[in-house]
Amino acid sequence: IITIITIMDPSVQQVSAQSTTVGAGLEDAMFSEPATVPVAPVITQPAAIPTYPASTAAPTYTPPSYPTTGTAGGYGSSNSFNSQPPRQYGNDENLKKQKLVEDEFRKREEDLERREQQLREEQRRLEDARVYGDRVPNFPPIPSFFPCAPCVYHNIDFDIPPEHQVSVRRVFYHWQFTVFCYLFNFVVCFGMICSLGTSAGSAFGLSLLFACLFIPLSFLTWYRMLYNAVRQDSSMRYMLFFFTYGFQVLVSGIGALGVGGGGFAGWITAFATMEKNKVLGVLGILNSLAWCANCLIAVYLIMQIHKTYRSTGQSMEKASGEFAASAGSSRSFGQAVLRSL
Repeated sequence: IITIITIMDPSVQQVSAQSTTVGAGLEDAMFSEPATVPVAPVITQPAAIPTYPASTAAPTYTPPSYPTTGTAGGYGSSNSFNSQPPRQYGNDENLKKQKLVEDEFRKREEDLERREQQLREEQRRLEDARVYGDRVPNFPPIPSFFPCAPCVYHNIDFDIPPEHQVSVRRVFYHWQFTVFCYLFNFVVCFGMICSLGTSAGSAFGLSLLFACLFIPLSFLTWYRMLYNAVRQDSSMRYMLFFFTYGFQVLVSGIGALGVGGGGFAGWITAFATMEKNKVLGVLGILNSLAWCANCLIAVYLIMQIHKTYRSTGQSMEKASGEFAASAGSSRSFGQAVLRSL
């Protein structure tokens, strides 16, 4: 009954009619096609070209400049990132292999440079041999007006390979120092005979004999032997040098000791003379120090030459073979020894 009364009410019917009209309008707006709005055409005007007076030139575009490193395709200064080597990517094993290859190439390059230097030295030596092929004796350096003449040809720069010149020069300087020791020993012994009389006669005579005999023999037997051994790469001459140089070490030790009347004014003779003549005693001590230094230098040099002997591949077998060949081609043993000098 209430529903019927509500439906029959005119105000309720008016509100229902309005709601129906609004719903229908919404449905038409949602499902109807959109309306087309006419668009007016847009007319574009071309850009106006600027004009310039005749007296004023049109501005020109200048591209920016960048400092370069002097290499193609690079920008920036020498301290920029472009100047740094590119970073290498890869595992550690590949980098180590690459480093080993680079080290090997560097070693080969250094070896080639060393060989090139040796070839230049050899070429220079051959050129000198062409100029000085006659090998005129020039040692000892005696003036032309002197009745004697030089005996041997001596030129370390020409005859000795560059890698052995230092060793040969040291032995040559040691020979000169040995000559000084013999002469100084003779001077001290001469002063002793002048001061002490005939009691020092034997020392003076033997010192004179040693100076006249051992100075030339030391040059021929051990210095010249080493000179020719290095020059000719001879194992036999190396062995003879070691033998004669060892004898020189023994003589230097005896000279430093200075047994009374033995021809050397060493420690014993110096202290014995100090009680009678202090000046001669001091000279004897200086002579003893000189012979001690001579002995120590000889021991040091013989060790150095032995290292060189081993490094060049020399051996006793080669020395015995060379000596047998030299003795077989000679008429006597003496001639073989003379040929080795």
